[in-house]
Amino acid sequence: MKKILYIFLLSGLLSSCDDLLDVEPETLLSFDNYFKTELDLESTLYSIQGFINDKLLAHATQEEAGEFRDYEAYESVSSIRLWNTEAITKSIGSDWSNIYGIVYMANVMLDNISKAEVQASPDRIQFYKAQAYFAKGLSYYILGMKWGEVPITRNSTSAEPYGKKPVLEVLDTAISNATRAYKVLPVQSEVKDRLGNVIKSKQFGSKGSACALLANLYAWKGSIIDLQGLEGDAKDCYMKAIQYCSELIEGNEVGSYRLVRDPERLCELFSDINQENPEAIFEFTLDMQSKYVSSPYLFASAYLNIDGKGTDAKVAQTTIDKLYESQDKRVSSFVTPGVNMWGEPDGYATLNKWRTGVWAQSDPNNPYSKTMTAVSTNFAYWRLSGIYLLRAECNAKLDAQSSEAIGDLNEIRGIAGATLYPNGPGDDMGLQYAVFKERQRELYIEGHRWYDIVRNGMWYINNELYQGDDGKFKTMTLEDVRKGAIFLPIFDSAFTMNSLLVQNQYWLEALNQ
Repeated sequence: MKKILYIFLLSGLLSSCDDLLDVEPETLLSFDNYFKTELDLESTLYSIQGFINDKLLAHATQEEAGEFRDYEAYESVSSIRLWNTEAITKSIGSDWSNIYGIVYMANVMLDNISKAEVQASPDRIQFYKAQAYFAKGLSYYILGMKWGEVPITRNSTSAEPYGKKPVLEVLDTAISNATRAYKVLPVQSEVKDRLGNVIKSKQFGSKGSACALLANLYAWKGSIIDLQGLEGDAKDCYMKAIQYCSELIEGNEVGSYRLVRDPERLCELFSDINQENPEAIFEFTLDMQSKYVSSPYLFASAYLNIDGKGTDAKVAQTTIDKLYESQDKRVSSFVTPGVNMWGEPDGYATLNKWRTGVWAQSDPNNPYSKTMTAVSTNFAYWRLSGIYLLRAECNAKLDAQSSEAIGDLNEIRGIAGATLYPNGPGDDMGLQYAVFKERQRELYIEGHRWYDIVRNGMWYINNELYQGDDGKFKTMTLEDVRKGAIFLPIFDSAFTMNSLLVQNQYWLEALNQ
């Protein structure tokens, strides 16, 4: 076990042995006598899934910088929203160790899976390979979005240090792995464990989730090519993103998904882990069987006031009034007017998309003492309404008057009862902007806004990100972006044992000022 951990530490991809010590012990053996049966493969797959659930999006630096906030309880988050150099470079949110832990475990599976071929059927071997490829594709997608230029590891045993690779190579690595997964994985209803039972969790790889991953990967790649002026065919990327979105929207070959055509019903599904949300494609699953139940990734947790829990972040009612039309059905479902201790309006809108908490006894000697340990939800990271609007965004970039984009945009507006394009508020700014604003309304406080802004270009970075005093976004230049301003810096401890790593140029210059 020590040798395995040392190899990854030497590469500078883990900051300490502690980053892997919470994996099930049997998956960290020397592997000489492991991976002989399908049970060994399944145990490793569940360890990978445990990392995805708990580690993939554990740090939400860009999400915090990008979402709506009119009140913030923590000064550290306020500094992040200003893109303050010290706040970003010293933040634990710039540590990529957790994500490379997923890559490592996926490589362990792929490097050793041949040992189980005698015991497991060829179909099951292909299934476990595809799950590992999906995990790697997902990990490199997040690494490419958050850090841009990052190392790409060869396998689970190489001890050499890794230098950074260009952002398009990172994204192509994610696309390659996601494509391998997409070709092999079954649809969600056919994802089964070794005993033949259907795995209901939508966190595992399926043909649908791999399809959604590819749609988002190509949309991001095309946007980065456009934004940074890199060599590559952005138009082809947008067309591929449209293709994968269409597969999810129009047919059953990748799985059966459908829009929830009532915002109130959508929120009810968000708040009930026992009901399947037909709109959810990829979810972070809440494990109610765990000894200590805690929320999987849910960026919105800081905004939620469930049964008096209290909130760390708030959005002003005036912000909501500017974002939504009064007749928009999402307003009454997604938020409720905030009140103070006397029951009077306090000027804030309380997030109401997720409504149920998981409560535990905090003091065994006090029967009235309870704390909320989790939000009772399987968080739908990718859902079908977002796919409609991603397809609309890509079509609008290819054609500013695209009838296909207008159709997708109005499909989502129609469900909400909002004014159809081109007669809605802000529609005079063009179709691409209208789609961008609709994603804000539909995916409100779901953690996507930063990435939506970056995908749409420099004007959006300068005008849609936080504009507070001393904030960096209003004056950020295209040259800053080309140097890596929209990406996270490499955390300090990564340089300790890896001489090939070089700091992001923007952050290096910012630190030396």
